Amino acid sequence: MEVQPLSTATAASSTPPKSAAISSDFETFLKMLTVQMQNQDPLNPIDSTDYAVQLATFSGVEQQVRTNQILSDLSELMGGSGLGQAAQWIGKDVLAIAPASFAGDSLSIEVPAARRAEPLALIVRDAGGAVVATGPIPPGATSVDWDGTDASGKRLAEGVYRFSVRDAEGASYEETPAAVYARVSEVRSGEEGLVFTLPGGIDVPFSNVTGVRAGA
Repeated sequence: MEVQPLSTATAASSTPPKSAAISSDFETFLKMLTVQMQNQDPLNPIDSTDYAVQLATFSGVEQQVRTNQILSDLSELMGGSGLGQAAQWIGKDVLAIAPASFAGDSLSIEVPAARRAEPLALIVRDAGGAVVATGPIPPGATSVDWDGTDASGKRLAEGVYRFSVRDAEGASYEETPAAVYARVSEVRSGEEGLVFTLPGGIDVPFSNVTGVRAGA
């Protein structure tokens, strides 16, 4: 008997889209969380904040998976069409671990996904590397806004700053760099591919970008 080759259409339909897989994973997670709640020790119930942290952590991972897929699609698009298509990045906010220019408006800092279940402290350093501000980050938070003030509420000078997070309870002073959103003002082609110019003349390679959103 002659075996007919599987058509492209049939093969494509047999592979579930990534969005469906993510949705299925989230439904499975909710079922597991429900079972966990139903079977907890009534004499020692689990703190409700623990559930909130679990939900926030899973949501953060799900969001990162979606963002990576979007960036992958955009990378393929730009790789084939060059700088003409790259113009669509201008005016958008991109997320990258890089210095950020503070010019009076609040900056949005992304909390590293691997550390969102911990009580953290935001560490702000100036261009010279000195710590100029710190602030608490509640467990489960995915991002935090910094308004340019130090711990006492004093307004800091405009300029370039770097951000990181560390354990708020002092058990470990190991810092993890934190990414920040900044507006793209220019896109150009460099030796390593596309390069974005952010406020303050800060250049960030496309390969360092981990998120993108519409500019306000």
